[in-house]
Formats: sequence, C-alpha cells, structure tokens
Amino acid sequence: MELICGGVRETNLKLTLAFGIGIHHAGLTERDRKVVEELFVNQKIQILVATSTLAWGVNFPAHLVVVKGTEYFDGKTRRYVDFPITDVLQMMGRAGRPQFDNKGVAMILLHDVKKHFYKKFLYEPFPVESNLLEVLADHLNAEVVAGTIGSKQDAMDYITWTYFFRRLVMNPRLV
Repeated sequence: MELICGGVRETNLKLTLAFGIGIHHAGLTERDRKVVEELFVNQKIQILVATSTLAWGVNFPAHLVVVKGTEYFDGKTRRYVDFPITDVLQMMGRAGRPQFDNKGVAMILLHDVKKHFYKKFLYEPFPVESNLLEVLADHLNAEVVAGTIGSKQDAMDYITWTYFFRRLVMNPRLV
C-alpha cells in the first residue's frame, strides 16, 4: 500500500489511503482517480467517499452506500437543486450488486421535509403512464409510410398492441 500511496499526487488522498479510505472527485488527477478505483474494486480500501458523478459510468459495487443529501448547489442558478430521482436510484443501486454481494444496504441522509417523498417513492409502486398520445399522429404516419398501416382497421389493430391502449382501457381519463 505504501508503494501505491507514493505515486499519488493529492496530499489528502495519500493520508486517507494510509487508513484504508479512498476519496474520489473531479478535482483529482486522472491517475489518482484510477488508483482509487482500482484499490476499491480490488477491496484494498474498505471505504470510498465520492461525489455523485461516480454513480454513473463506473461499475462500483458496494455492500453499503450512504447518500449524504439529495441536493447539490447549482452555480448557474445560485441555489440548491434536488438530484433527479434517477441519480439517487443509481447511487443506491451500487449497494448489493448480485454478482458481487448477496445483499446490500442503501441509506439516504436528508432533510425531514423530504423524508415522506422518498419513503413513498421507495415503498409504494410508482405509477407508469404512456405518453404515446402526445406523438400518436407521428407514429401512425410513420407506419402508413412504412406500409404497416393501410386501413383504419390496421390503425386500430396497431393501437391495440400498445401500452397506451392497455392503460386507456384501465384509465379512460388519459384522453
């Protein structure tokens, strides 16, 4: 480990690596980031503190993921903005990857005012609706041009095979 730490440029990273803790953020050199990634994947460090950018693009399975906050500061608007829910799910999804671990734990630390939203999102089914109605004319025209639809009956048959149709039968208020 000392040999690896000797090649690291970032002073704080050197100090934390000596204790088995890695740091990963955009301010590190690419070489330092690669060292941290390799050490974590090979389980040479047990703890990795990282920014949200690590959630996307790199396969970093972990047993425990702690998401500290669900907001980030947006410099353009000069205010705190919520992470998209997909980003939070992506971060949580690092915990307990089946090919690496038999279970995982994800913990979100957040303000009390957001607690209800995240509990509801995590424990209740999320409604999924079709947005086909907004672009249905474009799809039907494309199928007419492609020769798939040649009559009104063909158009009706086409629509009955869509998720939009299935949701429409269950919830006629969609139209």
